[in-house]
Amino acid sequence: MTNRDLATKFGLHEQWLDGMTGNRSRYFCRLDSPEGVPKSTGDLATEAGRRAMKAAGVEAADIEFLILTTASPDHLMPATVNLVADRLGINNIPTLQLTSGCAGALQGLFTAKALLASGYRLGLVIGADTCRKMWPSAKDSRQMKPAEMVNFALFGDGGGAAVVAADPQGAGLNVEHLFLRGIGLGRKPAQIVKWFGAGGAAAGEAMGEEDYKAIERHVPEVSRLILDELLENRNWQLGEVEYVLTPQLNGVMTEKIRDFLGVRPDQAVNCVAETGNNGNALPFIQLNRLMQKVADGSAGGSRVLVATVESSKWIMSGMALRFA
Repeated sequence: MTNRDLATKFGLHEQWLDGMTGNRSRYFCRLDSPEGVPKSTGDLATEAGRRAMKAAGVEAADIEFLILTTASPDHLMPATVNLVADRLGINNIPTLQLTSGCAGALQGLFTAKALLASGYRLGLVIGADTCRKMWPSAKDSRQMKPAEMVNFALFGDGGGAAVVAADPQGAGLNVEHLFLRGIGLGRKPAQIVKWFGAGGAAAGEAMGEEDYKAIERHVPEVSRLILDELLENRNWQLGEVEYVLTPQLNGVMTEKIRDFLGVRPDQAVNCVAETGNNGNALPFIQLNRLMQKVADGSAGGSRVLVATVESSKWIMSGMALRFA
């Protein structure tokens, strides 16, 4: 869905969306989509998992644990991860679902790392989100404040996944360092997604809200802390790292963060301007773009830094990778 599509559907202004968000397009699931086209978080997660397993050359019987991170499950019960397991033909293994946001992909990988260290050999980590439940009606959109319009236009639906293994000699990307830390003590949430339940919402109450000014102020500085910690741990220099995946709130913020961090355009791996902010899926989508970029096999030994910041109650996470 382009900015022109949004402008037509919800009465917004295309040029204003272009300038405020920097996002040119995004993808949304629809309940009336043709058969075989994802309609829900579970559908996206299933397709992402299936593609990751195919790319890794593994079967359902090989998977020893399954983790799904999402802020938008299909239901409260059953957990969407168990519906995904069923669709993928996965059974008789641990299944975990983490409620998370922009740091979710790395939360899932952090959990997987602990499971692999405990003796498991192979797992599947999926991140997926959909925005359908947060869509305003055409009538409601015309009553939205500018800040609410910007927030709505930031997001898009998406799914991503990775097969993870304990074998340090495996193909793909080796995780050299991964950390996860909640830093929300004394900080107000900068993003809230509400659950209304059977009583519904109060008149005029939005499903979600963001403190965009707080995000704009704090995400760049937290991103710098993440990169500094990763670089110090690995004894790398930023200018010598081949690829850097920074937080992807929107196209405008992504470019500001890149410039603030001193990351060169040729180092940066971005996607948000075309995909929208996909929440739990986004770092996987960035990694997939990176894998496509180096599909000729020229990246052997290349270093990769990943930084994610979740503003809901403030979580920072970083990962240092190296191509096998």
